[in-house]
Amino acid sequence: MHMDAYPRQPFSPVPAARALALGIALSLAAACARDPAPAAAPPAPVAPAKAPAVAGPAPAAAPDAQPADVAGLRLERLSALPALPKQDNAEVAGDCSVEPKSAEARAAVVRGWKVFAEREWQGYRVVGVAGAPGVLAGMGCTAGGGRLLFFRDGQAVAQVFEPGARAEDGDSGVQGFDDGEDAKLRGGDAALGVFDWAVQRARVRAEDGALRLVALPETDRYCGGRVAVPRVEGVALPQARERLLAHGWRAAPPPREEPGFVGGLVEAGFPEVEDCAGTGQGFCSFAYRNDAGDRLTLISAGELSRPEKPGDEEYWPHARHAGVACAGAAAPAAGD
Repeated sequence: MHMDAYPRQPFSPVPAARALALGIALSLAAACARDPAPAAAPPAPVAPAKAPAVAGPAPAAAPDAQPADVAGLRLERLSALPALPKQDNAEVAGDCSVEPKSAEARAAVVRGWKVFAEREWQGYRVVGVAGAPGVLAGMGCTAGGGRLLFFRDGQAVAQVFEPGARAEDGDSGVQGFDDGEDAKLRGGDAALGVFDWAVQRARVRAEDGALRLVALPETDRYCGGRVAVPRVEGVALPQARERLLAHGWRAAPPPREEPGFVGGLVEAGFPEVEDCAGTGQGFCSFAYRNDAGDRLTLISAGELSRPEKPGDEEYWPHARHAGVACAGAAAPAAGD
């Protein structure tokens, strides 16, 4: 099977027969408990501060309010809502913004932003905003140059954004966030996953009255802490598979008479491939199990390379999400 190289392939819907299964796996809502490991190094805190929800002069920065940078994202303190930056033309169709539900979101709209999501989290109102969230050809709804605004008691206190991200770059900036169902299942504090268009990039934690932007841990814990899942986002498929095997997962090929459309991946040494989208980003799902009967679903994007450079990771699909269904659960669920 000859397919195009991985980088920047347009997204298209999964075939109807697999839309539900892959949709679950690609969702930004985790349905299994995750117990995150601590970040490798202590990040800088950003303390909430009461300030007007509209423009106003910023006070002098306190020592604990210096910007924290992780994975190309920045968490910084706010004393007022930021103004919408001047945007290059974003070639989007339609409007993927949502109706603002809260006073905080409506205040952002007054400042020129459009809202793509909002929710309560750990005593904060988190509002996702962008200049022009819309449908980008081949990718669906995007929020290029998007950012997260954090409010407390109605006041803007912090934001997470990607410096330099622009609306015209449809897959740039912050485009999603989620604290998953683990917040309910563990009954305690939960990190807020921060996503770009395709993968999780960092997490925000609320600790001791301060927001902290933290790096993703090398390993996530599921099923009450007994199941380890290594970090695989953005990793070439062969290396992602090696990491999973090293943590006790084994390939679980689905029953089939003929590989059909996925034959190229089977021949390349991935019999655990379940199905693939035929166009667009080329999403594929892969099935794994461990000795306890837990199931893991790996989602990749990109297509198998032509054979000229098989050792080059750029010519392989790359992992996007991994999620676990604990033994006895009804179906796999996406990792956050």
